[in-house]
Amino acid sequence: MLYCPRYQKKGFNSLLYSAILEQIMFLSRRRIVLIAAIAAVAIAIVFLPLILTITLPTNLNTVSIALAKVEVVNVTGSSLINLNVFFSVHNPTDTTLTTSGIDYQLFANGTLLGQGSLSYADVPVNGRPQLFSNTTITIQSQFPVVNSHSNSQIFKVIQNPATLKQIKWKAEGVVDLDSGVSSSSKQFSTVL
Repeated sequence: MLYCPRYQKKGFNSLLYSAILEQIMFLSRRRIVLIAAIAAVAIAIVFLPLILTITLPTNLNTVSIALAKVEVVNVTGSSLINLNVFFSVHNPTDTTLTTSGIDYQLFANGTLLGQGSLSYADVPVNGRPQLFSNTTITIQSQFPVVNSHSNSQIFKVIQNPATLKQIKWKAEGVVDLDSGVSSSSKQFSTVL
């Protein structure tokens, strides 16, 4: 007679054994790995804001930005002056930072010349200016000044090389500082 377990009568013990076997089959090795992977992703999502705040230095307010120099590149007739604005950024923290951009307003002798922006948002992190710990770097921004009714007097002063050195420059704005995967903004106001 052939032995075929499918056609045998099942007793109470064999039913209990098959129930335990079904439970074991439900928690197979693949399912356990899948459940563990889903749990790890869920924990990472929950703790991600905490991880991001840990990567930024706690003393981020000690990072300073100052107006280092403003120079005239060229004067185009009586309607446009191109300036180079140099910012000096000092990082006294123990963490290397980068900047993704500086948005600022430039003033000459109290007169608003306009708004400038220096953006590295489309540049990979390793191509942005590196703010190594305890160092100072200089970042250059181009700034066009268009002659208008509101700034015509200061426009004439900027055009003249003799009076250019007497101008009191001021910049106010926001610098975006990045550290790895986290980012923070810092406001600044500086006078030259």
